[in-house]
Amino acid sequence: MGVIDSAVSSALHAALVWYADNKPLALSVVAVVVVAVFWASVSFQSSALQGKKNLPPVVKYAIPFIGNAVEYGIDPVAFLQKCQKEHGDCFTFLMLGRKMTFTLGQDGNHFLFNVKLKDATAEGAYHKLTVPVFGKEVVYDVPNALFMEQKKFVKDALSAAAFSSYLPIITAEVKDYLAELFPSLEPGQEVEFDTFEAMSQLTIRTAAHCLMGKEIRDGFRVGNVTKLYHDLDAGFAPINVFFTWLPLPNYIARDRANHEMTELFKSIIKKRIAENDTDTLDILNGLMRAEYKDGSKPSDDAIAHLMIALLLGGQHTSSTTSSWMLFELARRPDVIQDLLKEQSMVLTGKPDTPPHLLPDFDYDTLRQLTLMDCVMKETLRLHAPIHTIMRLVETDVVFKDFVIPKGHFVCASPQVSHFTESRFPEATKFDHLRHLGSDEGSGEWTINGVDIAQKSARSYFLPFGAGRHRCIGEQFAYVQNKAVVSLFIRELVHRLPKDKKTGETVFPKPDYTSLIAIPKVPRNLVVKKRE
Repeated sequence: MGVIDSAVSSALHAALVWYADNKPLALSVVAVVVVAVFWASVSFQSSALQGKKNLPPVVKYAIPFIGNAVEYGIDPVAFLQKCQKEHGDCFTFLMLGRKMTFTLGQDGNHFLFNVKLKDATAEGAYHKLTVPVFGKEVVYDVPNALFMEQKKFVKDALSAAAFSSYLPIITAEVKDYLAELFPSLEPGQEVEFDTFEAMSQLTIRTAAHCLMGKEIRDGFRVGNVTKLYHDLDAGFAPINVFFTWLPLPNYIARDRANHEMTELFKSIIKKRIAENDTDTLDILNGLMRAEYKDGSKPSDDAIAHLMIALLLGGQHTSSTTSSWMLFELARRPDVIQDLLKEQSMVLTGKPDTPPHLLPDFDYDTLRQLTLMDCVMKETLRLHAPIHTIMRLVETDVVFKDFVIPKGHFVCASPQVSHFTESRFPEATKFDHLRHLGSDEGSGEWTINGVDIAQKSARSYFLPFGAGRHRCIGEQFAYVQNKAVVSLFIRELVHRLPKDKKTGETVFPKPDYTSLIAIPKVPRNLVVKKRE
């Protein structure tokens, strides 16, 4: 579900793109919105006069309604770091008429991830954004307690036996795709390719096959599911925060895709029931067996909508992470050699088995790749896919003596915490060994969220969040990304390309105009076969 938290942060970009593409309709719609939010911006500036005491300091801005949206949208991490330096760990700024109050640092992280449901909710922040894409009866369309049960259904389906069955699938998908991507690569020949696009393909193929089932994976092969997926993904836009429906092509395509995907999953459910298929270890079969605490079962529509949420929820975060892992490793060939040596030791008991002679992983051997764990953690520290997480304040709440009023969006940014020099010396430097022997940021998710929240929320390193909304796909993300990158470096030698004019290597910058902080174009790597 990680993509949900990131979506609103790029609202400005989506709104401007929508306006440019739909000017005739936009002129009338935006006029209404601006009038409405103008009063919000006026009340924002005068809220201190309404009897509120100890409000967080306000970041200065010049234009009502827009507020600080432009600066935040260009580089949210740099903007938040500047505000933290000027105002401390708690401050408020205006973005598109909305009052965004940030609580930074380890105390701020702990506050947001453990705020009481009666005080602030994720449902209030994300309902309009997610329901049009996911559908009814699931996630933020249901009470939080029911959503927690739904998360537990998914968590229970991700058993050790399921993970053991996933490794051969992931291995086959990676090998097949690399052969498809580089079909005639001769020894010594170098080829440049768009790394993020390739990792996106690998992520959706492996996740669809493992989690969705063979039927959905086959649908991607023939193309019918691919079109539906892209229509749903295109509809998952921050503009939904302002308008849940407009007579626009992408809204219409989104709704049609949701209906067709729902019917597709329901047809698979009926087929599996008819064939008494209880052996397949994917999420769909787990949801078909699930029961709520009151003894009722999720409807077929609810199961289908949960599957849609899973299909979209982790795709961008995983493909982004594997891409950044490869980019960081391209600057550290010494680390790649250490990773290959680790694979050799774990799989053969010798440090120098040639990569092409290494056997395939199973779940147990993949878990023993601790150095690869460190590489993934350090990549997530430097390139957290989600830079802002938010909740809608339902009643006035207090953080460090500041009153955060009802109606504000209270936000945290673990990415800002990841650059805390006192916790991570030389914080902008890639140093995977800083995570060796550390379990910070790790932990099991529980249905109540209490244990893990108390253990890890007051932390500078939260790559998968914490508390009741901690990412349930954490374990699969490690399995998927570790396997993909491990197999990639076995097969290929890769490096960063060089700028044709300057001769300098090109390392991509983060693109904050996307829902997730993906690598900005150009985002290529140069590869050749490993000899």
